[in-house]
Amino acid sequence: MHDDDCNSLREARASPEWSEWKRAIETELDQLNRMGTWKLVEKPPGVIPIVNKFVFAKKRDKDGNLQKYKARLVAKGCAQRPGYDFLKTHSPVVRVETIRSLLAVAAKRKLYIHQMDIKGAYLNGILKEKVYMKQPEGYDDGTGRICLLIKTLYGLKQARREWNHEFDSKMRKRRYAHLQSDPCVYIWHVGEDFAIIAVWVDDLLIFATTIDLRDKARSDVAKEWEVTDLGEPQR
Repeated sequence: MHDDDCNSLREARASPEWSEWKRAIETELDQLNRMGTWKLVEKPPGVIPIVNKFVFAKKRDKDGNLQKYKARLVAKGCAQRPGYDFLKTHSPVVRVETIRSLLAVAAKRKLYIHQMDIKGAYLNGILKEKVYMKQPEGYDDGTGRICLLIKTLYGLKQARREWNHEFDSKMRKRRYAHLQSDPCVYIWHVGEDFAIIAVWVDDLLIFATTIDLRDKARSDVAKEWEVTDLGEPQR
């Protein structure tokens, strides 16, 4: 975090850049609403809703130039109760050894490499447990209702796991197969040619023997989720 980032909603409101932070908050809330992240309900008896906060950051390019203001609504998952608000939390990520192997194969076979990022990845997971949360910090509508979460939110203990299930399910439906050596690597074969997608949470690396297969993999992902296409990885 840079020194000029804000650490709280109160600090953001007191900042001379509040108009930019406010716009970032509204963008985040619009996305959450568009994705159907929760519905407002009356608080059931005995329920203690978890709280949340906005996390602020300025996104910069590799040269340190400001690109955009980012506000992310994060649930305070530390208040979740095991067995009630969550069950399992484990989620795999691609192994470092696998990435090294893929890069070695790419160099030898002159594979096409492409990088993508899933926007709001954790917001795509579907919750299996009933999780209640207070309305967003500073944006309560005054009705006394609380949020029944339908989809996962950053900060929830099971968010990464449910996103992994979501990604795996969609890729299997598109007939991608796992590499036996790593559950976070998916492959599509066409004769001797192939496209491979390696997944590290919401970051994807695509390796392909042909431009057509590289573009197919890009298209398959973009049809399922909103993405940032980062092009060929830079050193």
